[in-house]
Amino acid sequence: MAVIPVFETALVEDGRIRLRDRHLGRLAASGGSPEQVAELDRLLTEVCARPEQPFVVRIDVSDAGLVVMTRPLRSTSPVALPIKRIYDPGVELRHIKIADRSWVDVVEAEFDGAEVLLVSEDDLVGETTRASIIVRLANGSLVVPRLAGILQGVTRSWALDETGAAEADVHLADLYAAQGAAVLTAGRGVIPIASVDGQAIARDAIFDELQTVWRALP
Repeated sequence: MAVIPVFETALVEDGRIRLRDRHLGRLAASGGSPEQVAELDRLLTEVCARPEQPFVVRIDVSDAGLVVMTRPLRSTSPVALPIKRIYDPGVELRHIKIADRSWVDVVEAEFDGAEVLLVSEDDLVGETTRASIIVRLANGSLVVPRLAGILQGVTRSWALDETGAAEADVHLADLYAAQGAAVLTAGRGVIPIASVDGQAIARDAIFDELQTVWRALP
């Protein structure tokens, strides 16, 4: 059976990739063969030996093989997120990280290349064009938007384990009233959300602390 092209992205820093075993497990859960998982493991070892770190690596996986690409780090400053109402939790194939991300370029081009928060027509919050999010609601509880059928990213799964956050439906009103929120990404870690659609989001120290824990991961 042909494998739909997928990819893994990670920060390479100080000769290591954080949550490496989760990246390998995620590829296996995406339908990668044992041979592809072993090849990914080999390539991760190879990129960890490269000079001029830190950088971000993306490895595309398909029946044709594995392809390695690198890019500089994105800013780790708090992010201002415009919104785009195209999130649909029922869309087929959103359970895997599909390598064709041309739709991201199209969406972000509308906002001068900015990372964009995807929401539904009825204000249900999904992901950004680059990351998952985590929210401390007004009542103090920690949640991540429920993403039914979507295979979660490694930083999201780690944050759930680390914080005990629950999966729940999150709407824009919840986000605007929240004590704080952050994006979760393998390339940057835990980055506070400064604003959504021009409206300021409170900053909660828990996400700065979580970033410190993520930075210290082996």
